[in-house]
Amino acid sequence: MKKYFIIVIAFITALSCTKEDNDYFSKLGIGAYLTKVSSKTFLDSKDPNATVDLTVGKVGSEVASINVYTAATSTLDKSLWKLIKNVPFTGDSTKLSVTNREIATALGLTPGDLPPGATYDLYNEIVTPDGQTFSSINTSSQDLENQVAFNAALRWTGTVVCPFDESSVGGTYTVIRDDWQDWQPGDEVEVTAGPGPNQVNLSLVWPNPDAGVIVTPLVINVDPATGVVTVPENITFGNYGSFTAGTSTGSSGFVFSCLEKISLTVHVLAPPFGDQGFLVLELQK
Repeated sequence: MKKYFIIVIAFITALSCTKEDNDYFSKLGIGAYLTKVSSKTFLDSKDPNATVDLTVGKVGSEVASINVYTAATSTLDKSLWKLIKNVPFTGDSTKLSVTNREIATALGLTPGDLPPGATYDLYNEIVTPDGQTFSSINTSSQDLENQVAFNAALRWTGTVVCPFDESSVGGTYTVIRDDWQDWQPGDEVEVTAGPGPNQVNLSLVWPNPDAGVIVTPLVINVDPATGVVTVPENITFGNYGSFTAGTSTGSSGFVFSCLEKISLTVHVLAPPFGDQGFLVLELQK
């Protein structure tokens, strides 16, 4: 259980815009931006030909083609961008697709050695028929990319994953990080597979048996193709005597069989202390 509870009150103001604002590029005739139609964002770490893709449309001026870049770190310094490819723009269902191999080659890495859990930023640069270019660098990210109504698609990501192998789960893991502080780094904990297919039982991790008792077993579901975790919402996983602790919305994570690692971010509620925020749990076999 977390040893100290901190209550943070924040006031957030949000900007809104009308649908008519979405047409300002075309009305002014001074540029163009891409809009998102659909995307696939997970990349198999062990398959050099695995792809991520983004299908786009456009608003504004005519578009001839799109340059797709990546970078070793998230940046709007174009000198650090590495060109992956140029894609002809064929209309409002143009698909941008890049492979494990192409990202690795652009960054000078070995295809198939992209580390699971890593996320690579991908940057789209519009090229107009008269040679003008438009990207996140020369558009306003605050007024365009950060407002949902515009549905802008000038930046996207590829997250490297590896398939889930249920036979690799189970046994003793070492705690790398536990923000809930039921355990300290270096402690050993027990994890079991199941009870159902593509599930992992963490009920001997949270709660620590020396600190609390199980109310509802903390069992996570794992997508076998990607290792992406779904954490059950609104369950009480532990009773610590004077209070209980449970999960809330927005939790996420991975179980990477190829690394024998479990990495979760769990939204924890602990009445009467309230919302404890998004807490990280990392275990390594």
